[in-house]
Amino acid sequence: MIDKQRMYDRLVRLVEAPSISGTPDEITAARRIEELLYEIPYFQEHKDAVMRIPVKNDPLQRELVAAYLELAPDCPDTVILTGHYDVVDVDEYGPLKDIAFDVEKITEQIGQLHMDEASRADLESGEWIFGRGTADMKIGHALSMELLQHYSEEGGLQGNILYVAVCGEETNSEGMLEAVPFFNAFAEQHNLHYKVMLLAECFMLDKAEDGTMYIQYGGAGKVMPMFFCVGHATHGEEPFLGLDANLLNAEVYKRMHLDPEFCQQNHGVTTAPPAGLKLQDLKTNYSLSSSLYAASYYNIATIKMQPEETMEKLLKVAEDAFRAANETIDEKIAGFTDFAGQPPAAYRAEPCVKTFREIYEAAAKNYDGDLNEYLKSYAQELMKVNPEMQDACVKIVKRLYEMQDNNNPMIIVSIIPPYYPDVNIDPEDADTKKMLQCIDEVIGYAAEKHGEKLATSEYYGISDLCYTWLADGVNFDGLFENLVGVNLFYNFPGEEMKKFKVPALVLGAYGKDLHKYTERLHKHYNFDVLPDLYLKYIDSILK
Repeated sequence: MIDKQRMYDRLVRLVEAPSISGTPDEITAARRIEELLYEIPYFQEHKDAVMRIPVKNDPLQRELVAAYLELAPDCPDTVILTGHYDVVDVDEYGPLKDIAFDVEKITEQIGQLHMDEASRADLESGEWIFGRGTADMKIGHALSMELLQHYSEEGGLQGNILYVAVCGEETNSEGMLEAVPFFNAFAEQHNLHYKVMLLAECFMLDKAEDGTMYIQYGGAGKVMPMFFCVGHATHGEEPFLGLDANLLNAEVYKRMHLDPEFCQQNHGVTTAPPAGLKLQDLKTNYSLSSSLYAASYYNIATIKMQPEETMEKLLKVAEDAFRAANETIDEKIAGFTDFAGQPPAAYRAEPCVKTFREIYEAAAKNYDGDLNEYLKSYAQELMKVNPEMQDACVKIVKRLYEMQDNNNPMIIVSIIPPYYPDVNIDPEDADTKKMLQCIDEVIGYAAEKHGEKLATSEYYGISDLCYTWLADGVNFDGLFENLVGVNLFYNFPGEEMKKFKVPALVLGAYGKDLHKYTERLHKHYNFDVLPDLYLKYIDSILK
């Protein structure tokens, strides 16, 4: 049976392990999860069913923690329970940040901070608990462990449960990217068929105030194109004899930032237009020379992206930007000529646009040795100085440009991490049909048994769910081969992702203000209702 006090106690102990993303505390949280799993009698008797999976090439040496509950050895059907154990930092808590991971203390003292009206009302109701990680998403792990203990003691399923806790979701999803090949290998080793993946995050809609809770499936994604611009340096007193890389970069920015051409629509949802995330040149100190290198990258939200079409659009942006830069220079030359009475000596660049893959291949022809091994070494040095992957990507593209023969001005188009594919369900897939059928059963059960109104919505936000199903019949290779940093500092398992097709959903916990100091979790729904809904759903899937 579900023991809600035990579930609450586990939540408190999970929150106590800070696990701030991108810090060694993530390892502390992994050890706490392992410790709690071994307190379940089944795993005391089957110690080898609890596993550590290291994240390859991870400077923090983080790990996934997995536990396999084999309830029907002769049945391949298996449900995956998963979620991330990392959390965002606690600086927002100000004077209370030292107790942000103590559920009872922070719930007692959070009222000392300024709170909006809704947060204050929830605090005073006594129906909510506060603390970093309560809602996002250690409630999911406390629930998963309670389900593991329940089924290990009660049985009753024609199938098995695989629980995997992952790291790094709040940064670059390093944990889930490591989990995908693990899921494939584990299924092959144990002859398993994954029926569904259940992600116990909080649902991500601000409609709970009307009393509706949500089950969400399908995932919104994101892709980050980078434009690396190479100009032609000149002395500042002879500006027409060069091409400032900043001009190329600015023309790209004018075309990319807020461009509705990159918006997408599906199932009544419209994505936001692209946003410029960084615009920079690469000059490190003052000089009177024009900038030779500049780069910018952008966030594109996706819900039904066609990778080939997207790459074509990005290349066209670069081509149009280069032509526009030349036209701008021509206008300035004409204006100067009118003023001075004679044309200035001028440099004219031939528009040139390349993909990252083209530059890589050109550099490989020139390099006497294994270029990938060289880049691994170079990437390690970069990450020691600054572990930000995006900055390393800029420097890697620059290095490859310098290693190839063509030293003319150009714009190099690439994709940089993190990349989150969007996920659209396949209504013709048998397991997906079963997933949707069981959702309907749970919605009816919630109304009848608990008086709760549940509804469905598509496109859960960017999350680990994005790595569960690459669309069939879509060519991702052109995008994957232009993804910078793969196998250097970004473990992106493109081929493994093509194999890993599991319908996934968020049967969500009820929380508010994720990533804020007013992060909180509703007691009744999460400890009395949600576990029962999970039992109903898993029972329906594994009848």
